[in-house]
Amino acid sequence: MKGKASGFTLLEMLLSLAIMAGLASLCAPVLTSATSRAQSAKCVSNLREIGVACFLYAAEHDQSLPVIEPWPSDPVYPASANARPLGEVFGPYGVTGDILKCAKDLSGPNHHAREGSSYGWFPVVNGKKIHTPNFSSGPMPEGLTFSMLAIAFDYANVHGGFSNVLFGDGHVAANGK
Repeated sequence: MKGKASGFTLLEMLLSLAIMAGLASLCAPVLTSATSRAQSAKCVSNLREIGVACFLYAAEHDQSLPVIEPWPSDPVYPASANARPLGEVFGPYGVTGDILKCAKDLSGPNHHAREGSSYGWFPVVNGKKIHTPNFSSGPMPEGLTFSMLAIAFDYANVHGGFSNVLFGDGHVAANGK
């Protein structure tokens, strides 16, 4: 007497595949969202590293921030201003090529390819003292603190319509939309 052959029928295999495909389609948005959050967190970390480099630079230069060229591909400052790109200025303070890359920028507008960095610099802080910045119209306006002053930022709003911004006290927050 022969026993019944064990195995799966074609219908059972197709049903199993359909269930796995359905589960995969449910998981895909979650994985995409998690990846996006991880990339944003890495970007925040990169900007914090740039912030640490700012403070290290200032500690060696009479508490003054450097003069950084905000658009190296189309310079705003004349050569006599000695404005240099972000990576060149902060390289000696631990800012590497990887720190200057935001994954969301690289997969989107890719300012890194044009400017050498995914992060821009606010020229208004060029050469300013980190504790008592003065502006062309005089001292910092009443109520404005250095912690409110933006220093560096994502060149584009690549994090779900937001841009990460480094502020004068070293904290990073999302701005935009």
